[in-house]
Amino acid sequence: MSAVRTVFIRPRGVASVGTNGNESTLELDSHADTSCLGGGALELFDHESPVNVQGYDPALGAKQFRTITGAMAFTHPYTGRRYHIVIHQAVSIPDLDHHLLCPMQCRAHGVTVNECPRMYCDEPTEESHSIVTQDEYGGAVVLPLFLKGVTSSLNVESLSQDEWDRHDCPRITLTDRDLTWDPNSPVYEDQEENMVDYQGHVYNRNATARRPLMVINQVCTNTCEDAADISADDNFGEVLQSHVNVSDVNVSKFSGTNPDSEFGTRYNNIRSRKSKQVDSELLAKRWGIDSGKASRTVRQTTQRGLRTTLHPTMSRRYPTNDRMMRYDRLPHTVFTDTLKAGTKSKRGNLYGQAYGTSFGWARCHPMKLKSCAHDSVSLLFKRDGVPPAIVADNAKEESLGKFAAKCREADCHLVNTEPYSPWQNCAEGTIKELKKGSARRMLKSGTPKRLWDHCIEYEALIRSHTAHDIFALEGQVPETLMKGDTPDISHLCEYEWFQWVKYHEPTLSYPQDKMVIGRYLGPAIDVGSALTHKVLKSNGKFVSRTTVRPWTLQEEADPVDVADAEAYMVQLKESLGPACIISDFPEQYHTPENEYYADDDQEDGFEGSPDELPPTPEVGDNYVGAQLELPRGDAIMQGRVVKRARDNDGNPIGRSSTNPILDSREYVVEFEDGTDAELAANVIAQSMYAQCDPEGNKYVLLDSITDYRRGPTALSHADQKVTRANGRTFMRRSTAGWKLCVTWKDGSTTWEKLSDLKESHPVITAEYAVSQSLEFEPAFNWWVPFTLKKRNRIISLVKKRNARYLKRDEKFGIKVPKSVKEAYLIDEENGNTFWADAIAKEMKNVRVAFKILDDGEVVPRDHQWIRCHMIFDVKMEDFRRKARFVAGGHMTKAPATMTYASVVSRETVRIALTLAALNGLQVKCGDVLNAYITAPVTEKIWTTLGPEFGSDAGKKAIIVRALYGLKSSGAAFRKHLGECMSGLGYVPCLADPDLWLKEQSRPDGSMYYSYILCYVDDILVVHHDARPVLDKIDKYMKLKEGSVGDPDIYLGAKLKKVQLDNDVWCWSLSPSKYVQEAVRNCEKKLKEKYPNDYSLIKNAPNPFPLGYEPEMDVSPVLEPTEASYYQTLIGVMRWMVELGRVDIAVEVSQLSSFLAMPRQGHLVAALHIMSYLKVKHNSRLVLDPSYPVIDYKSFNDNADWTQSYGKVEEAMPTNAPKPLGKEVELRMFVDSDHAGDKATRRSRTGYMIFLNMSMIDWMSKKQATVEGAVFGAEFVAMKQGVETLRGIRYKLRMMGVEIAGPSYVYGDNMSVINNTSKPESCLKKKSNSICYHFVREAVAMKECLTTHIPTLKNFADLLTKVLSGKKRRDLVGGVLYDIYDYD
Repeated sequence: MSAVRTVFIRPRGVASVGTNGNESTLELDSHADTSCLGGGALELFDHESPVNVQGYDPALGAKQFRTITGAMAFTHPYTGRRYHIVIHQAVSIPDLDHHLLCPMQCRAHGVTVNECPRMYCDEPTEESHSIVTQDEYGGAVVLPLFLKGVTSSLNVESLSQDEWDRHDCPRITLTDRDLTWDPNSPVYEDQEENMVDYQGHVYNRNATARRPLMVINQVCTNTCEDAADISADDNFGEVLQSHVNVSDVNVSKFSGTNPDSEFGTRYNNIRSRKSKQVDSELLAKRWGIDSGKASRTVRQTTQRGLRTTLHPTMSRRYPTNDRMMRYDRLPHTVFTDTLKAGTKSKRGNLYGQAYGTSFGWARCHPMKLKSCAHDSVSLLFKRDGVPPAIVADNAKEESLGKFAAKCREADCHLVNTEPYSPWQNCAEGTIKELKKGSARRMLKSGTPKRLWDHCIEYEALIRSHTAHDIFALEGQVPETLMKGDTPDISHLCEYEWFQWVKYHEPTLSYPQDKMVIGRYLGPAIDVGSALTHKVLKSNGKFVSRTTVRPWTLQEEADPVDVADAEAYMVQLKESLGPACIISDFPEQYHTPENEYYADDDQEDGFEGSPDELPPTPEVGDNYVGAQLELPRGDAIMQGRVVKRARDNDGNPIGRSSTNPILDSREYVVEFEDGTDAELAANVIAQSMYAQCDPEGNKYVLLDSITDYRRGPTALSHADQKVTRANGRTFMRRSTAGWKLCVTWKDGSTTWEKLSDLKESHPVITAEYAVSQSLEFEPAFNWWVPFTLKKRNRIISLVKKRNARYLKRDEKFGIKVPKSVKEAYLIDEENGNTFWADAIAKEMKNVRVAFKILDDGEVVPRDHQWIRCHMIFDVKMEDFRRKARFVAGGHMTKAPATMTYASVVSRETVRIALTLAALNGLQVKCGDVLNAYITAPVTEKIWTTLGPEFGSDAGKKAIIVRALYGLKSSGAAFRKHLGECMSGLGYVPCLADPDLWLKEQSRPDGSMYYSYILCYVDDILVVHHDARPVLDKIDKYMKLKEGSVGDPDIYLGAKLKKVQLDNDVWCWSLSPSKYVQEAVRNCEKKLKEKYPNDYSLIKNAPNPFPLGYEPEMDVSPVLEPTEASYYQTLIGVMRWMVELGRVDIAVEVSQLSSFLAMPRQGHLVAALHIMSYLKVKHNSRLVLDPSYPVIDYKSFNDNADWTQSYGKVEEAMPTNAPKPLGKEVELRMFVDSDHAGDKATRRSRTGYMIFLNMSMIDWMSKKQATVEGAVFGAEFVAMKQGVETLRGIRYKLRMMGVEIAGPSYVYGDNMSVINNTSKPESCLKKKSNSICYHFVREAVAMKECLTTHIPTLKNFADLLTKVLSGKKRRDLVGGVLYDIYDYD
């Protein structure tokens, strides 16, 4: 047993007998140095660590109690949610009628305790006067405190062991279980003291990061150069104070400031400032990389060394502790080679030893002689570490002598490449990139060429710290992959190469200014402990300084500073020569110019390709020497075809063919990493074709934009504004004269015209312009802001909604397997055989699609191998599990014609069922068995059978039927089905090609049209004797057993023939079963995934909560998984609306506007609709063929419109079949909700279209324009409805149906009705003219007539507004059956 310690609590609230009922309080008590639990707490664990409890009065003595872990229940007063509160290491005092909570013990566990009452808070929030923590699932919890007198407390309840064991409430832990609580420990006192310095000033919390500060007792000045530089700095004392806790430093000695006068004020003001880190835009500009790489680099690195010390303009930066860590061993092989410069540098260097890897890491150490290569390897080992191996070519400096000896001493293997095989050494590519990058950097900045050695060192560091688009990096920077830690780029990102800076020169004396101008040459490695930079002096020499700052804007405009800079450049030219020009660099490292990109005055657009490109020379074998990108493991690597592969006898393998597919030759391909592989000619050809366009030009992807040029023809600011002869001005828009340097994915770089890149890569180009501060240039200012605005609106939603890129593994709440093995595991978990049965059923029918070859039988050479596999799905209409064996159609070439099977529209189905009842026809259905497999395949393909085939697994088989997954299968089945229909004498309807019709006669001699409706493999027959028709279809293509007969479920709705009160027989569609199954899946999903967050409520009389407006919801954005589920819910409910649930149409339509970025309130509203559907799942859409009662007198049928529109008539299709059967009446109810969306003030259109008394079409949709008045919104809605009516009238005529007169349109806006029924009405607003004349002309040609109807009788009102109460019940009851029949 541990030692007994003493704790102190306040001596109040001790009951004479046990606990006081089931309720108690948990009080905050700062005087209790340990939490205490009374008798009402549930004891969970005894820590066996007794303590002595003593009150304030020593005369009362001390009493020993146990230390326990206890729990109690808490019900949130606002949300009603119940929690279990757990308190570890608390003193158990059974006679205490309440509980005491020590705030410090909670804070030590990371719990926030805000004990200040809200009335005393300057800006109170929801977290004021509360305990803020997390529950066991990571969810944020705010426990509000209440005042009892002046004591803050929580109301808690006793907890039973049974309730604790059930674990049906989330648990909240307020104190730590593992960290031994000792309130007498000096740790807390020390940490609190370390938060202030000796003057009482508070240290920056972020800078200290809650770690003990270093204490320096004295400062020693050595005679080394670095120490001399530091001690000479006037700001050193202040700098040192900002970095460490100084206990014995005379600040005034260094600063010249009296510590007792103004130092404290200066210190306090500046300590609170923290320098802003370099963002991606600034980094892209300084490093010369594209914004995408810069953004990834910032995310994958740190800048902890960028910390502002006391002097805001001249200060040292210190590296982080990470900088002090040295890695003795590097995990990756390093490649090396020697580069030679054309100019001897100022330091006398003519060579450089480059080190690099395949993933972009690089170093370059300049040398005076090639024989100094051994010194560079020493630097590599010292600065970076020792790799497992170094790969070098056969140069003697790298394979013999000291270089090899130092590698052996460091236990680093030295590997030499084959002679004359430079592609085996990745350092060749590293040198190419370093030379190219440094040349571009020097040309852009006007650097003298004798500084190439400084620039190439800097370029290597930049390349190592940039997040390249290299697969092996997996989004990291090369430095991370090489050294294992997150690199700090503070020493690299503060300045741009050759940037004007000012540094402190201590050798100057008064009155000379010690702030001297210079040029930045990169970080100084291995110089001092602070972040040190190389600064170029005017005499051509450089110095290493820690106190460096950039020029300010004022200095850039100051004539004195500008004159100093000009004098500086004159002296620099005398010592180092002029700035480099493009001819100073070897031609192979220039950025190439495309000759046909002439820089002229052409405006935006493409100039076109050259008339003729020079042919590629062919020497011997066309494949040998080809360089292309080939698959290598999980990545695409650059490879080179070096020779033909040979067998053991030395003979070339394979034979050539003019058809690349039949070419059996094999070649040896060497990759960038030095490895090689033997690949067949057809694989090489396939890769070559994939990288070329149809014209044979190589297709490459843009990697980044790295530089820009402005030519003499570029538009200036003065020339952009042009004044016309009439005095009006306009802004010219031209990108002429501008070119951008582009690095492509294949590593090549070219100069491209801005006009081309603006069209092909607008966002990338715009981001580059911003990063280089070019967005205000005349070539950019007219399109960059718009592009970025559009980018932000779209891409920002994508970043917040990452779920849309994830592969979903559920449908309708049912888990969908990805393999046969997983399917069996899901069945085992669920205790059923749904997926196993689906697999067995599919394999029973799919074998007919294969011609299995005997062992040894050869596949025809013109057949292509493809992969086949099993996929799984859940049928929407009844959530039935379905397995489908599919082919890898992505491996075959797409046919030139249609590749899909079309489907019949839903309104066509409703029309056909209404006509069947109207004309007394039968309706029968059938389902084609494995529909696609009934059609012959059009491609020549074969596969290897998988484990689904049992004993035939592993055999070869030719595919003879149109398997699912092939590109041509849908079209093949559609063609096969069409041949079947044509064979039966049916012709396709021109208005809906998946409706087939045929003129028929009844036994009594009356004529009508028989219809066959095809929804892929679901067939519906309308005929006076439908069964024989299905029997004929069954002979042509097999129908599923049991599917032939009266329709039951069609497209997810229950189809049933019913008799109405007027003795009319008709068809009804009821999605009730689909709705019930969807609700059950929703409840199951919520219980499994969100048991404590979401649930369906019991009482939901309306789809939406009263007063809810989705567009005004400001609740938090959903997490990706929740957002994905929200999208699934909306998809399910939208299908319900398609099946006839118009009572939720407007609510679902409103929520559909937030699929891109849904919020928690939107999900709650969607679940409220599901709660409503749980209660109101019964509904029927009855397709009543009865003729409606129409008051024809209310329509102005005799109006004369000739003066307005002339003699116009409705367009009648000349190729329509002659009408047969009974005629029909068309009616439409239309309405709008003006400015109903409070966020955008857009109106909503709603209409319902009836064929006789049968509702066949409806819509609820937000309008695309913002209308200023109800008149305009109503006319937009009526125009949309009349357009739909026009299409339905055309469809009916093409189905051979006679339409009785015009369509009758009902609206509740009298102004619109008057303007559409009276020719003398005139339009006053031009903005409404299109809708106005469209509807009036339709009335003039007798296509439709309009009349007024009261709002309470306008069914379309249900589709424009969220209704409730009696009005909703009346309108819903007028179009749907059963919803309110059982209330």
